[in-house]
Amino acid sequence: MWLEFVSKQYYIIFIFIIKKILLRVILLTFLLWNLVNIALKLGEQVSTDLTTEIISVHNTNQEDTINSSPEILNVYDTIQENTINSSLEAPLTEDEKINMKYCHEKICKFVFPYFHPEQESRANIHARLYTQLAKPINRTIVISNVGSSRVQACSKYPFDFYYDMKTFKNFYPGARFITQEKFLKWIQERKIKPTAQHFWMIQDGRKDTLSYREKKVKGLYKGVEMGRREKNRYCLDKFDLNITDYKEFHTGIKELNEFDRKVMFNLVINSLKSPPIAESDVIMILNRSPREVFPTIDKVIPYSPRIIKQSKSIINKLKPYIAIHWRMERGDPELMPQCAKRLVQTVKKIKKRYGIKNVYFASDFPLNGGKAQSQTFHQISKSHKEAIKILKQIKFDTWISLGGFSQIRNDPRYETEFKGSGIHGILDKLVCINAKYFLKGPEGCARTSSTFTSIIVEEREKLKDEYDLINVVSKW
Repeated sequence: MWLEFVSKQYYIIFIFIIKKILLRVILLTFLLWNLVNIALKLGEQVSTDLTTEIISVHNTNQEDTINSSPEILNVYDTIQENTINSSLEAPLTEDEKINMKYCHEKICKFVFPYFHPEQESRANIHARLYTQLAKPINRTIVISNVGSSRVQACSKYPFDFYYDMKTFKNFYPGARFITQEKFLKWIQERKIKPTAQHFWMIQDGRKDTLSYREKKVKGLYKGVEMGRREKNRYCLDKFDLNITDYKEFHTGIKELNEFDRKVMFNLVINSLKSPPIAESDVIMILNRSPREVFPTIDKVIPYSPRIIKQSKSIINKLKPYIAIHWRMERGDPELMPQCAKRLVQTVKKIKKRYGIKNVYFASDFPLNGGKAQSQTFHQISKSHKEAIKILKQIKFDTWISLGGFSQIRNDPRYETEFKGSGIHGILDKLVCINAKYFLKGPEGCARTSSTFTSIIVEEREKLKDEYDLINVVSKW
């Protein structure tokens, strides 16, 4: 009986707990149902408001959308076409990537006049004439190195060592430029060796070392392949190119007038634009013509800011001053002492008459030791040295005594530049141009005509009135 009573008690407790749990579940269910209803009503209200707003916007813009739909379709078609074309383009090859790096195009086309004869004054003329080839044949011009008064691939220093590259580029709007250094890097980085065609530019009738190749009619002729020694002489072997052909442009005559130069220029342009020449990656030009073969460009390539700054420093130290340019190269060696005595007398008279104290002396004599300051002045005799001793009777200055290029003159990297002809020749030219009085050597004592002297005279003619120069040029 007792066990039965206990069982009933547990059963009653169990039923009570179950009822309590069920009651709570019902209450929770009721609360959740109410919350869901509230949420649904709020959602319907928001949806209705949004729908009304969207319908309003739609109705307002429907007309504009219908009117502009042809434009949208056109834009879509264009985008679709471009997308299809882009997807069809092959990825860039390794060489195309290299071309993009140096030319900003998938294909690089260069023209490189890598050798000019004559020293800086005339090489300056050649460089600006050949640069005008670039734009008509749609090629990037490679700007040659400079050094030892030359403009050619064999030289050690970049173009801007002598010249103001920025101003030079402005002479040729639309033309593209690359330095020799970057051009060489382009060749070295290429996976497939660039193709090239090689051209000589030959002035006929000169009776020089190329006389055996002389032609009587101007034109483009089959050339002779260059051997290892010749490639080394002109530094063509610096450039690892696949040269497929050698050709020669001939003037047919020795002296060219302006009309002849125009004809020659058109011949060269039309030839270089024609296949298969135009298909080559590189056109290499070796200019062996001392005289101009293309139409004249009067603007001189401006000199670098370093040279201009140095020349102004010397001019300001000296002015007013007498400038002497004595090119001994073509003078009679036996007459040198006598010529020096006559020069001393002339300078003394000028100083006394005009009250000028300072004298600047420029010469191809090796004032700095080493070689002559002209690459064509080969034999320096005792008479030349004696003439310089006599000249010391008058106190004169030179680019050396006035500290010209003192910051780089003793730098081993520039040693060869200052031991012979070089950057100091440009400095001499600028100082002579700005002199109050200018003297050059007479017949028998000196070479009486040169591009160097001619440029000095031409520039002094322009400055005469503005700067109140006493003379343009006189011989002693």
